[in-house]
Amino acid sequence: MNNPSSEVTKPIDPIVLARLTGSLGDVKTIAHCCSDVAALQCQLLGDVVQEEMQLDIGVEYAGHVSGLRSQVIAGLGAGYTLVSASQRNWCSHFVIATRNSLPIAMIAQLLGDTDQPSDDTRTLTSIEGDIASLLVSRIAGVLRLGLGPKGEFEPVLSPCYPITDYARQSLEIPDCFAAAVRLQVKLGSLTGEVVIVIPQSVLLKTTITRPSGQLANSLPAPVEAVADHVLRSQIDLCARIKLTPLKLGSIARLKPGDTIPFEDIGDIGVDMDANGKLIYRCEFGRSGDSYSVKIKSNVSPDGNILKKILDN
Repeated sequence: MNNPSSEVTKPIDPIVLARLTGSLGDVKTIAHCCSDVAALQCQLLGDVVQEEMQLDIGVEYAGHVSGLRSQVIAGLGAGYTLVSASQRNWCSHFVIATRNSLPIAMIAQLLGDTDQPSDDTRTLTSIEGDIASLLVSRIAGVLRLGLGPKGEFEPVLSPCYPITDYARQSLEIPDCFAAAVRLQVKLGSLTGEVVIVIPQSVLLKTTITRPSGQLANSLPAPVEAVADHVLRSQIDLCARIKLTPLKLGSIARLKPGDTIPFEDIGDIGVDMDANGKLIYRCEFGRSGDSYSVKIKSNVSPDGNILKKILDN
């Protein structure tokens, strides 16, 4: 006869436990909740972007994906930039993602370039990250408008980071069942995507309302015009001076105190890089007590320095 006290209690299935505790909803309910979130963004996001960024975008619902949050985010694939967000009285952690091709195309249009870039998966530059942050802040602001009294407080947003850094960014955040609301964003001939990943435990308790009237007083005002924001972005400049060529053996024997002369005699030629792109030819000199460079010529054939810096 078996001794009941010796029997090992089997752990409860995590999916069953999540359903019992309200952390996992049924397929129909989650689909309805995601549709409400998407409808709000489709109604308002295009108008917000037009008003504040002077860009015409179309927003359409592209469905949703459910599962553990880490798996849902990993399933987006390469080429996405993420922002971790929290909304007091509503959700302590949700994630907004944008496909990198979208902010790249937005900057191109702001600078008057009508040629749409390819669907790029590279990491965003600092300027492109600024635009991605502005776009995400507007998505979070629109979401806040639909929360009613729970949207009383401003959302708190992290700096942008690539999708490959999500595991490190979320080390102290327990994984949970979530739903990813996928939105297709059309900008000219480009079709990009933004994704809002929300815990199902939060979605199941959320009622989205669609506000009416003017949006200007409901969303935080931009610090400055977006085009000006781009032009004010900080760029790292690098000046390169050619040194006298040395044999490999001589280079291997260099030690502190050794000197290497410049290759040029007289006016010292300098190449100036911005974001790793050669933009100007310069001369090396002094300005007061500081060493400096003097611009001699623009290396861009069409004279469009902005386009050269931003092209990748």
